[in-house]
Amino acid sequence: MKIPLLFSLFLVLSLLFVDRFGIIVTAHNFDTDDNSTFLTYMNMILIENRLINNTLADSSANASESLSNDNVDNINEIIDDILVSEDSLLIDSDQFYNNTIIATMMANLGDEVLRKYGYAFGIPSNIMLNMNFSLAKTIEMNGSKVVDTDNHSNHDTSELGNLPVKLLKDKSQYDNALETSIRMIEIYEKELEAEESTSGDNNTVFFLKKSLHDLKDSIENISQPSKIMEIVHGKVHPNLQLAFNLTLKT
Repeated sequence: MKIPLLFSLFLVLSLLFVDRFGIIVTAHNFDTDDNSTFLTYMNMILIENRLINNTLADSSANASESLSNDNVDNINEIIDDILVSEDSLLIDSDQFYNNTIIATMMANLGDEVLRKYGYAFGIPSNIMLNMNFSLAKTIEMNGSKVVDTDNHSNHDTSELGNLPVKLLKDKSQYDNALETSIRMIEIYEKELEAEESTSGDNNTVFFLKKSLHDLKDSIENISQPSKIMEIVHGKVHPNLQLAFNLTLKT
């Protein structure tokens, strides 16, 4: 069944609590299609909706009002994105159960983790997405000197496996990256794990699942951004590609 883009507008408007919404960029240049892009957008909205619900439950009235104002702006941005794509994006809902498309969507969400986690530490998305490890490590080193207000001295935390929360430049972006990694595990367990167990290589099954949990655990522990890059670029994306025959753009 073909779904016109204006129908997707209805789906978006049905979720009134939406935070920041980004353009999908595939670091490994996987061959994407309209269906995987659409599914990525819908999952990004779901993730933002969860985060906003959590914030509304925990925040003060003033913070909730500010968040609501931001939501109006973000909804307008999403509508603009949908309308811009209306003439070129054609959706076939029958393909939503295609494992390759779901796996491609998960690869897109992996890129979102890189983008959001980078933003959380002030690292531009192009560095995270393009696997620029040397520049990422340079930024990490420059940002790893924090002031201990109790002892009035500087401490270089660059050698630590995990970073202190005080180094986060944008906590909301960090929360988004973490929630996205959690959603990726949910999608894998619900949509892909059973299929992969019957058709995939046993090592691939093990390593893909492990890489997704490594990603979530490393984000929870506030690991260096370069470590998150290593997990997504070196484990999550390659294992998705091997398990579900994702093709690279030529």
